[in-house]
Amino acid sequence: MSITLRAAALRHSPLARRMASGAGAYGYAQAVSIGTQLVSLPLFLHYWDMATYGYWLALTALPFYLSMADAGISHAACNRMIGLITQGQKARAAEVFQSALAFLLAVSLLALLVVGGTLWLLPSATLAAPQWKAVLMLLSVSVVLALFCSLAEVVYKATGGYAAGTYLVTTGRLCDWTGGLIGLALTQSFIGVAASMLLARVGYTLLSLWLSQHRTDFLRWGVRQARWRDIRDTAKPGALFFSLSLTNALSLQGFTLLVAATLGPAATAVFNTYRTIARVVVQVTNALSNPLWPELTALKGQQGDGPFWQLYRRAKRLGLLIATAGALLVFLAAPWLLEVWTHGQIPFTATTMALFLLYAATCSATQVPRVVLMSINRHAGLAAQSLLAAAVALVVAWLVWPRAGMTGVVGAMVLGEALVWLTATRAVHRLRTHHPQPTGVAA
Repeated sequence: MSITLRAAALRHSPLARRMASGAGAYGYAQAVSIGTQLVSLPLFLHYWDMATYGYWLALTALPFYLSMADAGISHAACNRMIGLITQGQKARAAEVFQSALAFLLAVSLLALLVVGGTLWLLPSATLAAPQWKAVLMLLSVSVVLALFCSLAEVVYKATGGYAAGTYLVTTGRLCDWTGGLIGLALTQSFIGVAASMLLARVGYTLLSLWLSQHRTDFLRWGVRQARWRDIRDTAKPGALFFSLSLTNALSLQGFTLLVAATLGPAATAVFNTYRTIARVVVQVTNALSNPLWPELTALKGQQGDGPFWQLYRRAKRLGLLIATAGALLVFLAAPWLLEVWTHGQIPFTATTMALFLLYAATCSATQVPRVVLMSINRHAGLAAQSLLAAAVALVVAWLVWPRAGMTGVVGAMVLGEALVWLTATRAVHRLRTHHPQPTGVAA
């Protein structure tokens, strides 16, 4: 494939159209993410006080770790399927897909059994929340069902439908959220919100499976073509994706739990609100970087080193511009956003917001090099060092919070993201210098 990145050519290139379509779909995803968070806070605070809402945030953070139950197999399988389909090996791609499904079914069942057994053994007095065991179980089932929606998304991504797949999985999150709000309005209880979310997720999961089944004539839901060797061959890059997912969980949910345990439920609501505003910068950058993934994988599958690195350079410069300009704009808008969003319940503090935005800008600068490494399964070093950086950041936050409070916690977050940025940029630099062949992209 020959890619000309001049402006006039880009307007007419299939790559530009796919990137624009993918960016639009990711924009929809971020609009849903930002919009639901903007609407959630005032609605939840209409029915609950700040402490109750903070407790709910802490409860929902726990089942989030089950979203890693597929151990990264879906992402790794998607990379392999794109490479195989690009080379015309549709039958092999179908075997890889069904192998990923077989693995996901097994680990999902095991994960739910472990969660159920653990909740059954724990004393009811462990947490003060009413019916907390049932709430956590319902939330856990919802998270596991979402994994199958993500596998349906893989069907779209592997067959050139990144945008359609993104719309599919994002709408599922929107249905989840809507179901939760219905339960909140009807019951004002944790169990009511969790049960309504699960009902919405069950219905949408069935719809996702049906839609993806009609996407192609060769990727079929089932396990008859599953092969142990495909699970094994995908396991190594999958484990690395799992490590990155664990890093993300430590960086996001881990800090939520840390703040809840150290600074209290009310501080958790403040922390999440500030971080949500700051991460708008990250989400805008992801609208550029995420659609790059299947394009870069396809280019490497065709041995397109020149176009591959040319596309990376353009995207990296644009990503840095978005991170810098976005952080400045969000800082200027933050006082108004907090006043309107929280009805004045959460005040604006310039130093705290500046620290959160430094964290977000650093995270944004990492996104393009990170996607480059993941698109060709060359993210081993990134996975290990990112996990270490997240653990170090949490330990530092735990050590400094008694004296520095939330400022110290956010400073530790900045440290963790800076270490990840350094790791990702150095790894990409080494790839460009040595031009190694990708591993794990094709069979």
